[in-house]
Amino acid sequence: MADDDLIVFAVPSGRFAALPTFANQGLRTATVHSAAALRARLADEWSVALVAVDLALADAALLDELQRPDAPRALFLLDDDRWLDAIRLAANVGDYLPATVAMADLQAAVLAALPSASRPGVADFSDRDSARLNALGSEVERIARALNDLAHEAKVALRGTDDVGAPYVRAMIKQRRERERFFPAQLFSDPAWDMLLDLTAARLERRYVSVSSLCIAAAVPTTTALRWIRNLCDAGMFERNTDPDDARRALISLSADTASRMLGYLAAIRGAGAA
Repeated sequence: MADDDLIVFAVPSGRFAALPTFANQGLRTATVHSAAALRARLADEWSVALVAVDLALADAALLDELQRPDAPRALFLLDDDRWLDAIRLAANVGDYLPATVAMADLQAAVLAALPSASRPGVADFSDRDSARLNALGSEVERIARALNDLAHEAKVALRGTDDVGAPYVRAMIKQRRERERFFPAQLFSDPAWDMLLDLTAARLERRYVSVSSLCIAAAVPTTTALRWIRNLCDAGMFERNTDPDDARRALISLSADTASRMLGYLAAIRGAGAA
């Protein structure tokens, strides 16, 4: 870890009463209050390891700058979905957090998002923080294994999926949302499955889904949905592509392997009269 590595917090003036400091870990911090000030800091300072950006002050020029291959890692704080498509799930994004995040959670997220060369040793993290940061990756692996097992057990060839159409999948999605009329929505929260169903229906309809639309389909807070999307992309279950009509927009689709498994599973349960 270099002694001069810098973390820049770009937040509106007055957003936080205080921000975490990392001097005892050999890291400097700085705060700016506008997109222009952050762009100027990035142009003048070569040692920026991470920027934590409140999207309330973002503009298109800043987001383009942060998505350059040589840009520092970025941690985004957001209250709404204005910039979701512009973020495009760039490879240098460290995490997504609500703008009202608690300081302890922001500090843990900053440390986790730092490039490995700047990150404090493993001993600096508590077991609870490590478990929280690794939970999504473990859950994605579990889902991938479960889909693989389902497809294997069903033994359904692709030719048996002809009767699995978009109306059937949309009906399943509608049934899942209908439960929320009678029970608390959080009781059935399953963002990965909701997104898998939405993307399966979109594939059958021969269309792509934007990041913001997929976050809505996940039926969880936006920051939670973004983490799921990123982890599922990293696991190879989802694919992200740039919208040919708007280079700042990301489009999400199922990978060919995941689509095959989903269609096999849906054909199996439809053949059994389920759902």
